[in-house]
Amino acid sequence: MATKQKTVVVTGASQGIGAAIATLFLERGYNVVANSRNISRQSELHRSETLALVDGDIALATTAEKIAATAVKRWQ
Repeated sequence: MATKQKTVVVTGASQGIGAAIATLFLERGYNVVANSRNISRQSELHRSETLALVDGDIALATTAEKIAATAVKRWQ
């Protein structure tokens, strides 16, 4: 049985506690979908193959759908 790498979603990940949480998951080998309104323009996160950035307000259903679709498309 193959072990699949786990994927997490971190909202508010462009700075502060959110960025620290995303970094901790990345350091532990997780795939991370990081979200904030403008995360692709300003982010404390270091780019990697296991990190996907999704801009948008998580309060909007379209943003939540985009986050889920990004995770599935990239790491399914």
